[in-house]
Amino acid sequence: MVRISRKSLYILGALGCLGTLIAGTNLSNSPLIPQKTVYAKKRSSHKSSANIAVQFLGINDLHGGLQTTGKLFMDKTVVENAGTAARLGGYLDQAQAAFKQAHPHGVTTRVQSGDMVGASPANSALLDDGPTLAVLKAMNVKVGVIGNHEFDHGLTQYHHLIDGKRPSTTGIKNAQQVTAIKHYPFVKTGMQIVIANVRDRQTNKIPANWQPYTIKKVTDPKTKASVKVGYIGILNTNLPGIAKHYKLLNEAQTIAKYDKKLRAKGVKAIVVLGHTGAVTQNGKTTGDAVNDLKQLNKIDPKNSVDLFFAGHSHQYANGRVNGVPVVQAGMQGRGYANITAQLSPKTHDFIKKSITSKVTPIYPLAAAPKDTFSKDKTVKKINHIISDANRRVAPIINTEVGAIQGNQTISNDLSSNKESAAAYAVVDAQRTTANEQNHTVDFAVTSNDSIRSDMKVNTSGKVTLGTLYDMQPYGNSQPIVEMTGKDIIDLLNEQYTKSQLYFLEISGLTYKFAPATGDQLFTVSDVKTDKGTPLNPTQKYHVLTNDYLSTGGDGYAAFTHGTIVDNAGQDIDLLTTYLQGHSPIAVPQLNRKVPLK
Repeated sequence: MVRISRKSLYILGALGCLGTLIAGTNLSNSPLIPQKTVYAKKRSSHKSSANIAVQFLGINDLHGGLQTTGKLFMDKTVVENAGTAARLGGYLDQAQAAFKQAHPHGVTTRVQSGDMVGASPANSALLDDGPTLAVLKAMNVKVGVIGNHEFDHGLTQYHHLIDGKRPSTTGIKNAQQVTAIKHYPFVKTGMQIVIANVRDRQTNKIPANWQPYTIKKVTDPKTKASVKVGYIGILNTNLPGIAKHYKLLNEAQTIAKYDKKLRAKGVKAIVVLGHTGAVTQNGKTTGDAVNDLKQLNKIDPKNSVDLFFAGHSHQYANGRVNGVPVVQAGMQGRGYANITAQLSPKTHDFIKKSITSKVTPIYPLAAAPKDTFSKDKTVKKINHIISDANRRVAPIINTEVGAIQGNQTISNDLSSNKESAAAYAVVDAQRTTANEQNHTVDFAVTSNDSIRSDMKVNTSGKVTLGTLYDMQPYGNSQPIVEMTGKDIIDLLNEQYTKSQLYFLEISGLTYKFAPATGDQLFTVSDVKTDKGTPLNPTQKYHVLTNDYLSTGGDGYAAFTHGTIVDNAGQDIDLLTTYLQGHSPIAVPQLNRKVPLK
């Protein structure tokens, strides 16, 4: 038995001590007292000494969140102000150090399950996510999969970014941003991308010369025993916008195909990196990742998939499907997944009973008894990358574009009725500006997932361009879709199905909603224009939205029943123009969705 000293506890930080939270505790104001932790090394025996201890540390949906914090909902526990890339890097180091202390010859691999870039705050987005890729290198992330946001600027461009090549600046209107990108020191990440179920429609090949899987040999540095581990990459197929240019093959069938190929090569220890979602609620884990594994088990009950790192749905997940752990750590670096196991050189597979999994939050600094990361080299590297990025984009993001009445921040928090004041400010601005620019727009619609931050004011009480980039990091164009009143009512109802993760934020409309039964949680009624006129089911209306939703993204298929008739331009331009011409703007009231009991 080896007892860890108090000094070592600070090295372990939140990994050991903070992981013993009582379910339901909110950590925003809770003092956390370190506890003594005992790590037991397994006694060596002839049978077990040859096994290789392995650790897999996983992150997902970072979205360039270099300094972003937010809530991490962990089933019944909520962690406030979780995140920041530097602390994430520190926690990964702590987790690896703790594992190494318990298993001196153990091997750690760091992986990611998609959406590392895209929908990023300004200090990453304005530099084409170069700082985020540099952070991934600093974190030593070795294997990953593409998410839907890696498509934002094209997969070829993302491939170049991974390899440290300077991206194209074609189409960027801001001269300062072009200059900043041309002078940014992009780095080669050393990260390998695997993606098995995406094919270019023209060539029928996997894009960017990526491979469907990779094989990594894991070797015990003492015994020299080794086992090959296979990694298969999968992307969620419910992405209609992407499906225009790429074929998205069935996830479970594709996993089964390459699982069989890997086994034919003698690889039995298999990890899936899936940009497909999962969530654990009340101890039960559900979602597309779970469905994929269940379907895989029907296709091939003898498959050798052992671990599944999920992504895409931004939720907390830590569950099992037929013994296979499924993990997901929220979004924007608010947590990480930690799976440990033993590999058997005799069977060339995981020892099933040895597999453990957990998801650890990236606690705010105030929740720790002291700063345990001040000497961590990874933290220092990441802080330097972020400071450098902030310096480079400062001339752009500090430009003041408007003001808010009362010099107050407009919150992006969702109310109990799923309304966001910040999102309402955005859609009101888009609808007003589009009409002022001689487009015809009756209503504007976005999702709460499309607005990523509060509308903040600086110390002078002004809204800066940087805030607008933080709010709308996607760079979406704004198509105008002609829809019937019935299509719009169907659209509003689509947000209240059991499978829906995101809610619609509306401008020019009000409605009521009441509890329903079955898969429909609520039913919408009494839909009216903001002038009080009932929506006519047969009349055609012009609805401004973003290009992702317009193609049926996030399950909003009703948009595809309409016809795109116009485009109002870029989201950031519409919002900037509105603030420049209408400041100080008012804080929208949350009264557009009225519940019926």
